[in-house]
Amino acid sequence: MKNQKTFITHYDQKRLREFLDKARQWPQAQTELIESLEAKMEEASVIDQKEAPPYLVTMNCHVQVRDLTTNQDSNFWLAYPDDAASGSDKVSVLSPLGIEVLGSKSGDTLQVSNGNKKRPVRIVRILYQPEEKKHYRL
Repeated sequence: MKNQKTFITHYDQKRLREFLDKARQWPQAQTELIESLEAKMEEASVIDQKEAPPYLVTMNCHVQVRDLTTNQDSNFWLAYPDDAASGSDKVSVLSPLGIEVLGSKSGDTLQVSNGNKKRPVRIVRILYQPEEKKHYRL
């Protein structure tokens, strides 16, 4: 579950760094989540958008995940926090689930924090990935 290599595109890295610079200035910054996302980005291998394999979760992906505790599937778009606020089918990259899925691959099993507990979640498949469709500026 851990020790899975994480990849992030140059474009996502650039936009996420810009976002994190602003997020640190928020009056009630979510420090723990910001630090968690920063750590994930630091550990990730950075690749060009055109090199992103279709099974990689990037920003603005539509992802299907399975909660392995309940065996329930759910679909969501991985979004920036402002975009995530505009729809119930969006998960913010600045959330425990969003941080875990970013840079992961179809088939990966992740441990997602849920309060004091962690729950196992598997990425079932990617329903849409911008890079696969050559939508490089989403």
